[in-house]
Amino acid sequence: MSIFFSMREVIEMAIAMERSGQAFYQNASKLARENSLKELFQYLAEEEEKHLKTFQDFYNTLKEKPEITPYNWEEAKLYLEALVDSKFFASPEKAINLAKEAKDELGIINSAMNFEKETLLFFYQILEMIKSQEQELVKKIIEQEKKHIQRLSAMKSKLS
Repeated sequence: MSIFFSMREVIEMAIAMERSGQAFYQNASKLARENSLKELFQYLAEEEEKHLKTFQDFYNTLKEKPEITPYNWEEAKLYLEALVDSKFFASPEKAINLAKEAKDELGIINSAMNFEKETLLFFYQILEMIKSQEQELVKKIIEQEKKHIQRLSAMKSKLS
């Protein structure tokens, strides 16, 4: 039997994730010495803010509708919470510390790339757990997250 999350539950998890990402990139931009890297992190923080606003707006427009909870809801919920509770998504404070703990700018970029990869993993998993008619928003965010990885990769090559 397939496990389906309500869009509301998915959005709540995505909001938490985007808040952590925004905190990470805001702090990373303060730590960066290279101007182009500082600008990239500022851009990514702004992107996370846009995603956060998109998810918050969408969350606010969702109307309560009765949905059937899958029989193994607790198991599915624990799995997704484990994804979200990684060192990247646990909280904005942990995300800030992750940026501070990096030894240098390449370390910050590597952490950022890992963050974006875990974000993709989360959203790809979500695609399998939401109804097909609700997948378009998630697919758009996935495409944006892929572009973030490309930009980070290009910056890493430039600094290496």
